[in-house]
Amino acid sequence: MSLAKFFSAAKKLPFDERVELAHRLWDEFMDGFQGWKAPPMPKGVFAWKTLKAEIDSKLSRTDRIELAQQVWSNIIEKRYDWELTPEQMAELDRRAEDALKNPGRGIPAEQVFAELDKRLAKRRK
Repeated sequence: MSLAKFFSAAKKLPFDERVELAHRLWDEFMDGFQGWKAPPMPKGVFAWKTLKAEIDSKLSRTDRIELAQQVWSNIIEKRYDWELTPEQMAELDRRAEDALKNPGRGIPAEQVFAELDKRLAKRRK
């Protein structure tokens, strides 16, 4: 199956599912440098999951990267609305409240940034 056919199918997905598909393709691409493979996803829950499973089985890694770039370009052309939904705001509020109630749980931002810097430095070598 051609990359153009998958891109055409991706453009027919609802916008939020296109964003999710692009994220998953990009995450797989980035994580693939360390030999990590995205875990299998159940089919049928969201249309993008079914399409992603088909993409994984029929496209090479290079084609998946190109597809991710095309999907992101399409998202950018449509001027993705970065405003959060009320549900997303409620979830962020819930998480912030949980973090305040449980200050010892979690990882300090400095540690997260240091680990990210270390991982990126390894990739640059």
